[in-house]
Amino acid sequence: MENNQNFEKQLQQFRYLKEQRDMFQGQFEIVNASLGNLYTTKKTLDNLQDGIDENDEILIPIGGIVSIRGAVKDTKKVLVSITQDIVIEKTTEESIEFIDKLMKQHNEQLKFLKERIQTLDYNLQGINQMFQGKMG
Repeated sequence: MENNQNFEKQLQQFRYLKEQRDMFQGQFEIVNASLGNLYTTKKTLDNLQDGIDENDEILIPIGGIVSIRGAVKDTKKVLVSITQDIVIEKTTEESIEFIDKLMKQHNEQLKFLKERIQTLDYNLQGINQMFQGKMG
């Protein structure tokens, strides 16, 4: 009876750790995707700084897979979304610095999440080996 209760407790702990691992993995994927968008944005800002002149025609994404043609009016300043409701004007250089800070934060967060996932994987493997030992 006590053996069965211990097994049930171990099984509950395994399920809990698995849920935690899945949650951290989901967060990792979201942050990683956001980091990819930041890399693309930085590359675009670098190109804007280096190779686009005023009145050059560019494609402007307007959502999903749809873009429109537009002309560049000012290559020195861009509009940066700080929050969902706040947009501020920054120079291209300031925007690149801002993106660099965000990328650093994302990389730190990815490192943190990766460490948590690895710790959870280690704990899950330990419990799994214990299950296999009891079954064998």
